[in-house]
Amino acid sequence: MGIRMYQEMGLTAEAEAFLAQNVVKVVTRRCECGRVISEGPKIIKSEHHDSFYDDGPDLKTYELKDGKLAKEIIQAEPWSSGPVCFMCLEIDGKHMFEWSEEEVEMA
Repeated sequence: MGIRMYQEMGLTAEAEAFLAQNVVKVVTRRCECGRVISEGPKIIKSEHHDSFYDDGPDLKTYELKDGKLAKEIIQAEPWSSGPVCFMCLEIDGKHMFEWSEEEVEMA
C-alpha cells in the first residue's frame, strides 16, 4: 500500500535564478549596531494553495526591481500517489519559466 502525499516540485531553477537577481530585497535581520545581517525577498502577498489535506504551497507575490509583480502560480498538478505541484511565475499576465511537458509527464 503506497502512501498518498503532496509533492512539491516548486519553481524551475531558471525561475529561482530570475527571482534572486530581480526581486526587491528587504532587511530581515540587523545586529545591535545597525549593520544588516540578512536580507530576503520583498513578498507582497502569500496565499495558501490547498492541494491535498491542507498540504500545498504558499503562493507568493514578489515585488521586482522594475516595479512589476511576479506571482507564483500552479502550472500543473498531476497525480502520482498524491498531487505533484509544478509552479511557474506570472508576470504581466504571462506565464514565465514553465516546466517542460516532458518534465511534468515524468512526475
